[in-house]
Amino acid sequence: MKKSLIALAALATISGAAMAQSSVTIYGRMDASIGSEKAGAAGAAQSTSQLQSGLLSTSRLGFRGTEDLGGGLKAIFQLEGALNVDDGTAAGYRFGRMSIVGLQGGFGTVKLGLHDTSFDDIRDISVSSALWDSAFTPSTIAYSNSVGGVAVGHVADYSARASNQIRYESPNFGGFTAGVSYGLDEQASPIKRDTTAFNVRYRGGPLDVGVGYQELDNEVGALKREYTTLAGAYDFGVVRVSAGYNMAEQGALESNGFVIGANMPMGPWDFSVGYAYNKSENSGVDTAKSKGLAFGATYSLSKRTRVYAAYLDGDAENGAGTEIAERRLYAVGVRHDF
Repeated sequence: MKKSLIALAALATISGAAMAQSSVTIYGRMDASIGSEKAGAAGAAQSTSQLQSGLLSTSRLGFRGTEDLGGGLKAIFQLEGALNVDDGTAAGYRFGRMSIVGLQGGFGTVKLGLHDTSFDDIRDISVSSALWDSAFTPSTIAYSNSVGGVAVGHVADYSARASNQIRYESPNFGGFTAGVSYGLDEQASPIKRDTTAFNVRYRGGPLDVGVGYQELDNEVGALKREYTTLAGAYDFGVVRVSAGYNMAEQGALESNGFVIGANMPMGPWDFSVGYAYNKSENSGVDTAKSKGLAFGATYSLSKRTRVYAAYLDGDAENGAGTEIAERRLYAVGVRHDF
């Protein structure tokens, strides 16, 4: 009897140890499309037929896991890098999308490493009703300071990720959450290029709304960049909508713009349209305007595989209102998640 009890106790100990081991998930996305892109100076843009990777959303490979440490505390980690389906390359392979380790508990979540900034969480809300999160997003044209390789007089758009980052995400308080992230530049003085961001967000039922701020410091005051965004999304059932208003400043240069999108699911189909506009001025003088329109549809063949077709049209003007750059893009493709 004693031997049986000892054996059962040993088995329980081994089982408990096994349960405490890290739970690791391998995941990824393969997205490839064929189409045509026309980009460049107005009136001189050239068309190129191409097979591209990650046009609907970035192709990727990742690993994530957790370990239950007891008392509601967990250790977490995640590694994620981009893939190029068209030529099989993988940037070396570099986990350039995510590389973090951290702790999660009743106090919230702390992450250390390469991660999206807290500001990026809110900017994502503004395009959440679009079918795409990659090249087809209209804001990739409207907010860029280069369209089709032609310089545009906007404040350069924000950096979505920061290395050497300390990031904190609060617990949920009745739908409200807050986050802050700080990316160290790790350069000796007088270089000062840290990235600081924070957000406040409310999610309840069909509503998702938040405000975010990000600052890219610089030892040269005129090169310091600041971004503020207010974004929201609402699910009406038959249609989901999202929108955002964005402000960027760099010295005397200011850029202000908005993005709006709508998504309508119909069985296995998903139809979407998005529009973005941005205007910049330097000391009160107009420097540039740009806009982008995108629409498309996906058809789900299964929970993990969908085919899609999409079109994007955008252009940019200088301060005098003369068109200086254009970009047209259309493609059909397939995406598989695993």
